[in-house]
Amino acid sequence: MFEQVIDRVLRYVAHNLGVRIVGASGSGRTSVAKRVVEELEGRGTRVYAVFATQSLAGVPFAGIVSMGIDLRPRASGILGIADLLSEHVSRIGPRAIVVDGIESLDRESLAVIDIVQKRTEVPLIATMSDVPFESRTPAVVLGRWPEATVSLAPLRYEQVNALLLQMLGAPAEVDVPARILAKSGGNLRLAVRIIETAVLSERLVLRDGKYGINGSLMNEHLHGTVESLLHGLRPEEFKALTTLSVLGPTPVPELVISVGADVLDSLEHRRFVSAVPGPDGQLFASVFPPVVEDYLANHVLNSRRILRDSLTGGLDALRHEDELPLSDGTAAAELVALREEHGGSHAATVRYFHKRLESVEQLYYAAWEAERTMSNAVAFLRVYWGAALDRRRIRRVFELTDPTGEPSDLLFFNMTRALWAVMDDGDLHGGLTILEDFAEAEPEWAEEARAFSLLVRSQHTEMPADLDAEFARLPVRQPTSGVIAVARGLLELFRLKPEAAIAAMDGAQGFETLPRFEPLIRGLALFASGRVDEALAYSLQRRRAALRNVDQFSLVTQSYVASLALLSRGLFDEAEYLMGWAFSLKRPGFLLGSLYNAMLRLSALRADAASSSLGEQATAANDVGPLPGIGKGVYELVARKPASAEAFDQRASTLLAAQKAHGFILEAVYSGLFALCLLPTPRVKSRLEKILREQGITRHDQLLRVASAVLEGDIEVLDRFPDEYEPDGDAYQIAMLLRGAVRKHRVSSHSGPAVVAIERAAERFMRKHRPDGQFIAFEPGVPYLSLTDREREIALLAGTRTNQEIADQFGLSIRTVESHISNALRKTNAASRRALFDLVRGDQ
Repeated sequence: MFEQVIDRVLRYVAHNLGVRIVGASGSGRTSVAKRVVEELEGRGTRVYAVFATQSLAGVPFAGIVSMGIDLRPRASGILGIADLLSEHVSRIGPRAIVVDGIESLDRESLAVIDIVQKRTEVPLIATMSDVPFESRTPAVVLGRWPEATVSLAPLRYEQVNALLLQMLGAPAEVDVPARILAKSGGNLRLAVRIIETAVLSERLVLRDGKYGINGSLMNEHLHGTVESLLHGLRPEEFKALTTLSVLGPTPVPELVISVGADVLDSLEHRRFVSAVPGPDGQLFASVFPPVVEDYLANHVLNSRRILRDSLTGGLDALRHEDELPLSDGTAAAELVALREEHGGSHAATVRYFHKRLESVEQLYYAAWEAERTMSNAVAFLRVYWGAALDRRRIRRVFELTDPTGEPSDLLFFNMTRALWAVMDDGDLHGGLTILEDFAEAEPEWAEEARAFSLLVRSQHTEMPADLDAEFARLPVRQPTSGVIAVARGLLELFRLKPEAAIAAMDGAQGFETLPRFEPLIRGLALFASGRVDEALAYSLQRRRAALRNVDQFSLVTQSYVASLALLSRGLFDEAEYLMGWAFSLKRPGFLLGSLYNAMLRLSALRADAASSSLGEQATAANDVGPLPGIGKGVYELVARKPASAEAFDQRASTLLAAQKAHGFILEAVYSGLFALCLLPTPRVKSRLEKILREQGITRHDQLLRVASAVLEGDIEVLDRFPDEYEPDGDAYQIAMLLRGAVRKHRVSSHSGPAVVAIERAAERFMRKHRPDGQFIAFEPGVPYLSLTDREREIALLAGTRTNQEIADQFGLSIRTVESHISNALRKTNAASRRALFDLVRGDQ
């Protein structure tokens, strides 16, 4: 979790710079300091480390004594001890001083370290709070030069997911890390304590190989951790914080009147209050981290009747938004803005987003309950196309709504019913029947319903043989509805005709029925046409607008498009941040569910244990799908490592053939490029080349040329290629392909002039063209071969049987079965019992 931070610190120290490590209380400062000490000592540096504690801040020389150096018997006073310590530090060889929690160090030790560091000029590495300057900041850290600063950023979704996997040894349901991230506010110590106490209090329980939440995460074992955060608050600050925890997000002017500006400013300064501007610029304040609010609110509701009765109420309408970095609209500027957002904490924004979305959903549901008209039902269902679903509510709306209304409302209502039948009940025929019944009942709107039916049928089966003929039979009678344009735009994208998709959008006179699909189609069309930077800038701009407008539909769709663009550039950290933001919200339904699951699979492309556990959270799907990631084929290609390059070639080429047979050409090209660059093999290259040729796509010709040279061992082409390459947007993919070829030959123990030429070409290409991005460490292997016969037998049952059933079948104890499964998970690096079962079954 701290590898990049530690690496930066060590680089600065290697240049003889001091380092200030700043972060919130509980952000991991002490862990980083300990790791830095270990790394420096491992490299031969003599480290003088002090780990200060608040309880000893008033004890003279407590920090110096903790070093373990015998100084005081031979010297008295600050200067005497400084003289002796300077002798130690001045000895030959690299030296460094590390002070963890410098604000808590006693005054005498601070003075000694200040004197010694100035005399010896060895690097001083100090950890301290990220609270802005205040008068009690230790003078020893002010104005020192040369000095670098390293900040510890709050946790992100994927880091919480990895933390859960590391601590619990099994993956969690996708909403679990989202809840933990929101409650902890991205604070590492709080996240760890929430996980530990939730398990202890049985709020996190293992169900079918995954941890799920059983009730509230707040529990009595967590109280001590929260109380330690609140230690030192003045009575008026504690009362103000308690009041705010009951009121919830409140306009700052109201709080200034009730609690005072000085108190509010002090709480914000200490990071106990977050202030977020609303659309009109008015600030709303709330308690932060949210787990503190839960603790204080429960305290008031359970015991503080006088304070509770004195509060007249909170805020009815919550309108908050995050203050996001601005951008000039270019891909580079949008990336800068995204990285600025990435470096901050989005937990407060997630919380506001949730609250506002829930308020809107409750508002529309209450309106429908009061008057169950078709128009009220449609207003409610529009919210549910971009939000988490309450199955009881949506079934009530389907069953109890007055069936009469405007044709446009009836169309949307029946489109939603059809999607529900297909995606929740798995009844494709029933869903299509709902749409056909509407078409017969409303002939003026029949073409709209049949166009949507064509889209649903194609997405879940295969593309029609003649798409143009299908739409020729659907004349546009409702030009402002936009359903036919949206259906055609998406289907054109499925078959990799981005220009036709854009033409469908441009030809529509409006999108009154499906207004939020147009940006999705335009963004995907830019990506599919190879205009990756434009797609990235376009989608990031609209994602930022979706955050402001509390539009989960657009947030998920634009995060998906932007993630595809980022992954095609190898920018995994940025892509995982975007996808993690989407995962931080509750799992959505309807069409968004497929994109949400696609991002869960795309997040697993790194193929480490943490990311693959995210891929396991995606719901069941076919091997092929209409858009990248919607089918599970590529995910399983990475997660279930084949036994050899030959096996990889066979499985990947079979996948490409199936995608092409279904008419999902965009997915086939995306999968083919990824597979070829991950591990270059002949069948995949041949199939991809044929698909690109049939589509008339030439922008990947240079990549195919170097792939041919790699596979044929053409030394002459490999030696010339780094100098002859003309930048075409494939630099990252070509570097990935060359690295994959080197890895493939190393694994197979091949050697010779061709292998040397590939390695030379890879090194020269990286040095000359310097493609940005990270690379995937992927090697075909045979993980199941390390299993014993009994472990293999039990693994083949682990995906479908309980431990008790397996124990009964083999005549073993449950503890023995658990031990065999645990060993098999460890040996194969499988993320879950189901993944272990699929791995062993597939390879055998």
